Amino acid sequence: MINTAALFSTTFLPGQAGFDTDAVTGLAEWRLDTPMLFKLLIGADAQTVAWPIYGDGEDCPCVLAAPMAQAQASWQALSALMDKPRDAAAIVARSAISALLAGGQAWLILDCVQLIPHDIDTPETAAALEALRAEAQALHSALQRGDREALAPLLAAGSAAPATGYWSASASAQLANVEELGAEELPFLQGLEVAGWKEDALCYEVSTAGEPAVTGLVTPYGRWIVPLSQRYVDLCAHDAEDGWITFATADAPDAHGVLDLNGTVVLPPAPGALYVISPHLVQQIDADGASRLLRLPDGALLIDRVNNMCERDDGYIDIERQTDNDDERNVCGVLDKTGKVVVPPGYSSVQDFGTKKKIAVVSQRIAGRFLFGLINSQGELLAPCQYEAIDSATTSSPPKVRKNLIFAIDAQGLACMLTLDGKQAFTPLYPPAHHLRGVAVQSDFLYVVKDGMAWSMDFTGQLLEQFDTVENFKAAITAQLSEAMGLSKKKPVRRRSFTPAQILAKADREQLRAMAALLLLGDAALAARCVDITLEELAEDVPEEEYEGDTPEAACFFLLWSTAADALGHGTTLDWKSVDEVPRIGQHIGLPALRDFRWTDREDDDAMAEGLTAIAAHLAPHQLRLVNMHGGEDTYYLGVVRASDASAFSKLALQAALRPVLL
Repeated sequence: MINTAALFSTTFLPGQAGFDTDAVTGLAEWRLDTPMLFKLLIGADAQTVAWPIYGDGEDCPCVLAAPMAQAQASWQALSALMDKPRDAAAIVARSAISALLAGGQAWLILDCVQLIPHDIDTPETAAALEALRAEAQALHSALQRGDREALAPLLAAGSAAPATGYWSASASAQLANVEELGAEELPFLQGLEVAGWKEDALCYEVSTAGEPAVTGLVTPYGRWIVPLSQRYVDLCAHDAEDGWITFATADAPDAHGVLDLNGTVVLPPAPGALYVISPHLVQQIDADGASRLLRLPDGALLIDRVNNMCERDDGYIDIERQTDNDDERNVCGVLDKTGKVVVPPGYSSVQDFGTKKKIAVVSQRIAGRFLFGLINSQGELLAPCQYEAIDSATTSSPPKVRKNLIFAIDAQGLACMLTLDGKQAFTPLYPPAHHLRGVAVQSDFLYVVKDGMAWSMDFTGQLLEQFDTVENFKAAITAQLSEAMGLSKKKPVRRRSFTPAQILAKADREQLRAMAALLLLGDAALAARCVDITLEELAEDVPEEEYEGDTPEAACFFLLWSTAADALGHGTTLDWKSVDEVPRIGQHIGLPALRDFRWTDREDDDAMAEGLTAIAAHLAPHQLRLVNMHGGEDTYYLGVVRASDASAFSKLALQAALRPVLL
């Protein structure tokens, strides 16, 4: 629906005997704003009442009501102060208002629900209604004083529509029900050609048979938003959702202007084309290609020589303008939807801002190469464009944040981490060990090269562990990636399965109790009971049932984990797509250490891997480690072990041919 204010008349108010929504009569309306006259007529005795057509409004006050007698008296007093009408149209308009207010019903209703940007029955809505009522009382008081300055927009001889609104006996009495009707049912459409229904403008686009290029817009209740007498051509309502209609005139078809949804001209026609960018912005392109960005509705020039503009995924607007350099390269900047400059045009690219950190990656062409930096949403350059690469999920994404640090490669090819204010966390000394950033940087360490060997290095720049030669390291990573993508020529090994009898034959109670105790944070008695339950259920199971595992021991231990998870709340299963379950992990794994977990640094493009890393970081101060029982699968089988038990757990798991991943 288009945000609209409307005046209705009714004999009874909601809650009074005899009230009937079908008996409500429409008097006046105005799109996008509440005219001054509407507020004045509601006056000093306005009260808030419910309005049943709005769902929650059936029980909650959401519109203003005033005695019709007061409105009639106010109109008479205003008419006495108004300048004499200068033309027949003004005489007819004033006469229509007088007649509609004298319709005989007892109450005048001002409905501006759609213009209040809050839900009914909220403190914000109540405050907005109270402010409107105070404004109505102030205007009524000005009328009583004869204050011409305060009432100036209403006293002009023309009484322009933005101040008085559109008055007609056909005005819609139920704003919630404005919709397309059959054209044959509407007498004002007879003899016209109906080009179609424009949903965003809630109008029919029509023309005459003799002049099809000249079009107009009319509502289902006969209000002409764009009369055919205006002789507009190239009338375009595609941007009505943003509040604007573009047009040209039959006399100057190459000049385009802008109307609002009431049909009021806000930007007079000028040679060239117009493209509405947002509710506040329009791009004007001259016939010679010169382009500029104008503000709506006043048409003020914001930026000249703008080549291209487009909306971004983060809600901002990209702009490009051509420089005066010999290479004729464009420079990019970013605006918000009101036209305010967020990032001045001066970069080769500006990637999306993160929703929480509000940091974006920018680039500049320096000495023949593109280098990258960081900028915030206040336009402050945090890190200068001196980095060969800054880690992000895609070439348009925000920087990828790990432990409030961002991986980067400087212009000399050395790996480093940047703080959120763009400073280097340590002095870069070593290049990354792999060209894929997803391989080079892990959740809490980097792979780097020192003296031809691949090392792990923490986020403070300290070397941790030497692995192998760089060549062997890259070969191993390549093989892993090929296998993960199904590119390996080696056929995948079919996962084995075992019957209950086969598992029981291999079950080692002592080993199982030791492993269960690790999963149950050292509770040996509970672990023994857990093992007993698991083996008892296996003994009573259907003989033909099969359980997966590389060995019977692995299958048995996985059943043991299931018992610990499902029966005791010490673990859970999460699908790789269940990222929204990460913040609720304390409801899945019932451990005290997870009750206050909050994923505070979550970004829009974070997947399950980042979520698990956040859980692991939360558990670390509690001396606990998160474990995924089956690393690299689409489903995560999660448990928790004490940090002091991590080495023993890994050793026992490997003996059982399990491949858990400790985080």
